[in-house]
This record gives sequence, structure tokens and C-alpha cells, in this order.
Amino acid sequence: MGASNQAIDNTQRRKWDKDEFAAKGKARQEAEDEKEKAKTVRPPPGAIVERKSLSLGTIIQRDYKKELESRVGTKSIVNLDTGEGLGFMCKETGVVLRDSMAYLDHINGKKQQRALGLSMRVERSTVDQVKARFDVNKRKKDEERATGHVDFSKRVAMAEQDEEEIKKQRQERKKQKKEDKSG
Repeated sequence: MGASNQAIDNTQRRKWDKDEFAAKGKARQEAEDEKEKAKTVRPPPGAIVERKSLSLGTIIQRDYKKELESRVGTKSIVNLDTGEGLGFMCKETGVVLRDSMAYLDHINGKKQQRALGLSMRVERSTVDQVKARFDVNKRKKDEERATGHVDFSKRVAMAEQDEEEIKKQRQERKKQKKEDKSG
């Protein structure tokens, strides 16, 4: 009777074995890499496959802004069968989205990145790259100090010029779309 009524002291802090969890993490990473390699699905024999070439143009950062500010926080009715309506439709994947937040989530998501042929893995920076970046930022600050601070009115004027350039680019894209449709 005395042995079954004894209390167990389990109030001490749990100690983690760092080596064990490092090994588990490495094994999980290897499994994910193998799974990613295995996901390359082969098309059936005789199927015509359009391959998108991975080029530097798809990897570099966009030099234009996606025009979403005018429709931020809005929702609209979209016919999911035909894609008609005032929603957002992704050209690469054909997904129709009802609001701007869903569209932004989709643009930065796995499905969209895979459709563009990009990898979601981030390249680790080396110490030399970080030092070089610090040097660039330091030089930029020194130049601003040497030339004097840019006053508010100049910054506003520069922002307006950028917006006008974006509008011109957008108009040119619309013209090209119209020419492509008619041509």
C-alpha cells in the first residue's frame, strides 16, 4: 500500500538534448529535399509540355509596383466558373481571387512561385556579402551628408515623378494589350 501512494517528483525542468534535435532537424531537411526532388511529376508519354525557361528576368526584383492600392480592402463578386467580375485573376496559374489580400497572399505563395519556376529557399549570405552591403550603405549615408539632407519638398517631387513614370508604364502596357488583342 505504501508503494502505490508515493508521489512522483516531476516538477523539474525538462532538459533538451541539442545533438538529438540537431540530428532530427537535419534528417527532416534531407527528407524535405528528397520530397521536393520527387515532386517532379512526369507527363504521360506523348503529351505536349510547355516549359517555362528559368531566366534572370523572373528571379530579379520587380522594378514596378503592382497597382493594388486603389483596391485595397475591397471585396467583389466573381463568377468562379467564367472568371468574370471585378476580382483578381492570376495569369500564370489561372486562379481567381475575390479580394486584394487573397491576391497578395497568392502572389507570395508556393503555388505562384512554382508556376514561375522559382524556389522559395533563401540563399544564405556570407560574411563578405554582409560587409560589402554595410559599406554600400555607409557610402550612401556619407554622400547624403556631403550633399546635404534632401528636404521634404524635393522628396515629394521625386515621389510624384515616380508615380507619373508608373502611370506611363501602365498606359503603355494597356496599349500593348490592345494591340495584341487586335493584332
